[in-house]
Amino acid sequence: MHKTLMALGTCLAMSPLMAATYCDSRGNSGSEWIAGVSVNGASQTSGSDGGYLNATGQPPFQLTGQGDRLELRPGFRNTQYVENWGAWIDFDQNGSFEASEKVLVAQGSTVVSAPIAVPSGSAGTTRMRVQMRWGATAQPCGTYGYGETEDYLVKLPDGAGQPTLPYSLTLEPGFWVSRSGDLGDKLTLVVEEDGKRVLGRNAAGNLRDHYWNNAAGKHYRIWLESFIDGGYKTVSNVVAYQPGVTDRVALSRNADQGSISSSAAYQGNWVIAAQGGETLRQPAQAGVPLQFAFNHGERYQVWAEANVNGKDEAISVPLAFREGFPARYIDLEVEADFQLRHDGPADKPLNWVIREDGVEVLRQPTGGTAELRYPFQQGRAYKVWIEQAVGGELVQVSDAEYFSPGLTDLYQLSIGDNRQVSRSGNIGDALTWVIEEEGNIVLERNAANELAYTYYRFDPAKRYRVWLNRFQNGYYQRVSNVVRYGRAAEDYLPLYQLTVDANQTLTRTGGVHAMLTWVIEQDGSIVLQRLAENEQSYRYFAYSAGKRYRSWLKAYIDGRYQRVSPVVSY
Repeated sequence: MHKTLMALGTCLAMSPLMAATYCDSRGNSGSEWIAGVSVNGASQTSGSDGGYLNATGQPPFQLTGQGDRLELRPGFRNTQYVENWGAWIDFDQNGSFEASEKVLVAQGSTVVSAPIAVPSGSAGTTRMRVQMRWGATAQPCGTYGYGETEDYLVKLPDGAGQPTLPYSLTLEPGFWVSRSGDLGDKLTLVVEEDGKRVLGRNAAGNLRDHYWNNAAGKHYRIWLESFIDGGYKTVSNVVAYQPGVTDRVALSRNADQGSISSSAAYQGNWVIAAQGGETLRQPAQAGVPLQFAFNHGERYQVWAEANVNGKDEAISVPLAFREGFPARYIDLEVEADFQLRHDGPADKPLNWVIREDGVEVLRQPTGGTAELRYPFQQGRAYKVWIEQAVGGELVQVSDAEYFSPGLTDLYQLSIGDNRQVSRSGNIGDALTWVIEEEGNIVLERNAANELAYTYYRFDPAKRYRVWLNRFQNGYYQRVSNVVRYGRAAEDYLPLYQLTVDANQTLTRTGGVHAMLTWVIEQDGSIVLQRLAENEQSYRYFAYSAGKRYRSWLKAYIDGRYQRVSPVVSY
C-alpha cells in the first residue's frame, strides 16, 4: 500500500516556489538590458545576462501592502531605445503569471515606475517577473528578439494570511499526485500541457492519480476543480513539473541522521523551504548528502536545483516531511468480517479513529493491541485510521481505509499458487480489476467477462495488491476484499485465503506453514481447533443452523500461534 503521510499532504500547500515550473521567457540582451530593479527603495542591480536572469537566490524584496512602488531602470550598450516594460507578481502562488497579476506596464528609454496593489489576504514569498522588450508589448512567457527578462522574489505583507484552498495536492516521484480530502468528494482533476488543458477527470474515487501521457520536454500543471455556484472553480494549489527535468534525480531522507541524499551527483543547489518561512539555497557537493539544522515540528519541502539550458530549474520532485515526526508509516487493514488490524508499534501512544457517514464515532487508544472489532452497520460509510500523539499534537500515521458493509464485501477474491486471482459473482457483473504495484495502480481492467485474472507483468521483487471496483454513487468504489502477493507478502495478513460455501464447507488456499490449524468459533466461544496441514477443506461436524459461526486459520510462526487468514462468518 502506498505510504503517503496524509497529515503532511493536507498541510503542505506551501510556498509557490516549491518545484513550481514557471514558463520560460528570454530575449537578446546584447544591446539593451535591465540594469536595476527597485522596490520601496531597496535595489538590486545587474548587467547584460544573456537575455534572462534568475535572481531568486537573492534576498526577497519586502512588500508592505501600503504604498508599495516598483521602479525599473534600463541599460544600453550604445543607443538608447524606447522599450516596452511589463512586470508580474504571482500573488496566488500557483506557478503562473495571469493577466490580473500584472503590476506594471510602461514604455520609455529611462526609468519607469508604478505602484503595486497587493490583493487582500496575500501572504508568503513568491516570484516577480520583470521584462524589458523592444518592438512589441511585454509578455510573461516566450522568447523574443531584443531585451531581457529577470525573475526576483518578493515577500508579501504579513497579515491575515492567504485565503486557504479546501484541498492540497502533493507531487510525488513518478509524477504521481496525491490529494487531501476523502474518497467520494466531488472533484475534477485537471491537467494542463504547455498551457493547453488536456484532461479533466473525475477524481472522487482516487486519493492518488497520474497523467499517463507525460512527454519529455513538456510543461505540466495539475490542479483540482469543483462545481460551485453554477461553475467550475479551482479548489487546490497547482503542482507543476517537466518530464526529463524535474525527475533527473530522486531524493531520500535519513530521519535518524537528519540528512537528505540524491540518487545521483549533480552540480547546483539544495533548496530548503519551510512552510511560511524563507526559501534557502545551499550549494550541493557531488555525492555528499545535505546536512541542515531542521527545526523540530516544522514542515519542509526540499528539492535539488541545477542550471538547465541557462535557467535554474528543479531537477527533483520535492521531498516533503515534518521534522521530528514519525517516519515509519503504519499499515492498516480491514479484514474479513470488518475486523481492523494494524502493524504499528505496541509501545507508542496510538489511537484508533473511526468516522461514520462523516461523523467521528470512536477515538480510542489501541492499548498496545493490533486488532479492533467495532459494530459497523450495514449501509453506512466508514473511514478508519491510526493517530499518534507527538509533541502534544495528534498526527495521522497510517493509511486511511474506506469501506461500507454491504458494499465493500459484495465480492470475495482468492489467489492461487500461480498468482491467479479468482472472484465470486457472475459473468456480466459490471466490475473492474485493480492491480496495485508498490503503491501505484498499474492496471484497471474490465472484469465483467472473466472470473479469474493473472497479471503477467509480475515482478517478484515488488509488492502487489488486487481488488475489484464498481461504479457506485457517481464514482468507482471498492466492492471486494484485497489480496496481496509478491515481495515480502508474508509480512502481511492474510497469508491464506479462506472461503465458506452454502454448505458451510471451509476451503483454504495452499501453503506450507507448520502447525496450520482450523479454528471454529460458535456463538463467541472457540469449540474446535483442528490441524489443517493435510486438508484443503473442512466442515464442522457439529454445525447447527441455529448458531452463529466464525472460522479462521492460525499457524505457529516466530515462537507463537498467529492468525494467518481472514475471518469468515456464517
